Amino acid sequence: MTDLLTLNDDAGRALACELVTELEIDGTQYGLVIPQSTPVRLMAWEGSEEESAEDALLADLDDDEIDRVFPTARAVLAEQNLKLVDSAYLLIIEGEVPNAEEAEVYSIADDEDEDGDVEEEYQLLEEFFFEDRRYGIFTPLDPVMMFVELVDDGTPRVLDPEETARLMPDFEEALLDLAE
Repeated sequence: MTDLLTLNDDAGRALACELVTELEIDGTQYGLVIPQSTPVRLMAWEGSEEESAEDALLADLDDDEIDRVFPTARAVLAEQNLKLVDSAYLLIIEGEVPNAEEAEVYSIADDEDEDGDVEEEYQLLEEFFFEDRRYGIFTPLDPVMMFVELVDDGTPRVLDPEETARLMPDFEEALLDLAE
């Protein structure tokens, strides 16, 4: 049986996750979790409309812009019988995600990587225009994994990016030990 956890944020939103493994580091219990629903990333194309999709740059949206385009993105995905949800920590979709096709896959730099040399592959689910700007709704091809602290009261606490970066060498070592 798989352990399920619900992550909650300060806004009262929830995200259901599967607990993949537990790790103990310096007496503290941590867990590696994967969201049960499909995560998505809203991005905007930068540059002129004459540029090909391969040459255009993609930009992440700030929270205010996500709030403005969210109703349009939700309506666009509803045409594919997908429901866009603003859950805790991630935007997710509910429904059957279409299979990735070669033309729909993009390599996008990880926005948390300061050097910009880590790229992940994303499937373009849909694109739309809002106020004369072109947007894309992308889902990662690889699972999204998050580290949480498993606190004594049973409520998991999502680690902030700085904590995760600081603990990453310990996590990697613990995961390697589990693999052996």
